[in-house]
Amino acid sequence: MTLDKQWRGHGLGAVLAVEVVHRLMAGCRAVACSPGVTDLRGSRLRDQAEWDRVNAKISQGWERIGFRLYRDNIYLLSPTSLELEEQRGVLRAQLAELGAVWRLL
Repeated sequence: MTLDKQWRGHGLGAVLAVEVVHRLMAGCRAVACSPGVTDLRGSRLRDQAEWDRVNAKISQGWERIGFRLYRDNIYLLSPTSLELEEQRGVLRAQLAELGAVWRLL
């Protein structure tokens, strides 16, 4: 998934990710991902330090919903994780708040 620039930084990536995982996990024993930057059109990520910072932030988002580093850049999640359901509720509440603020603008 790639969010347009104006939608980044609002926690939408995490809420969308948790909803996708929730919808697709039926019958799965594990969910794997390799988080990182996929939109390379901008010039801002040409510096290695900035690249590493952004990738670390993305990885933290995946960890927030229950993914754990397996090895290299592979993260795993157990579909039976209570953390996934807890974070789903938290993220849905944050999305509702964001929507309420957006409606006021």
